[in-house]
Order: sequence, then structure tokens, then C-alpha cells
Amino acid sequence: MDQDQFNKVMSYIDAGKKEKAKLVTGGNRVGDKGYFIEPTVFADVQDNMKIAQEEIFGPVMTILKFKDLDEVVDRANKSMYGLAAAVWTRTSPRRMPSRTECARERCG
Repeated sequence: MDQDQFNKVMSYIDAGKKEKAKLVTGGNRVGDKGYFIEPTVFADVQDNMKIAQEEIFGPVMTILKFKDLDEVVDRANKSMYGLAAAVWTRTSPRRMPSRTECARERCG
């Protein structure tokens, strides 16, 4: 990471705070040498927030809640980008559709 990337990541953290995502942990520079940033987690993130819409190449995780698989697929299909994502759930396991299946709108 260089100064430019450090500044970009910190600007995403600032955007998350300004847009009222809940900062769970992190969000600060580590030390005064180098370009280290604490692992950062935001909860209560909404789809329209910058930190949900753009991929952050730094130690920042966003958590978005969902009600069911159909909602997840619908929201993912509305995204402009093919961002990486993972789903954790307390309900019984169900096979997640592949990216190809979602692209063909056969999800849900």
C-alpha cells in the first residue's frame, strides 16, 4: 500500500461514517510509519452507501442484513459491479446459485 491507496481507503472509512453506517471496530491508522490501517468492520450498511457500492482494496468489511435468498439475489443483480461477497445465515443451509445462474436470472 502506498500513500495514495492509504488515502483512498481512509476516504471510504470516512464515507461510511458520514453515511451513518455503524463502525463496529477499527477505522484508524496503525502507528506513524508506513500505511497500515486497522481491520475495519461496518454494520447497518445500506445498498446505496458508497462503501456498499464500490470495492475497497483495503482491510474494510461491510455487513448488510437480508431476509431471504430472493432478496439477496435481487440486490446482487442490481449492483453495477460484480463485487465479491459471502453469506452467513443461521437458517438451514441451502445451495447458493452460481454467478452464471444469477446472470441468467434463474436465481431464487
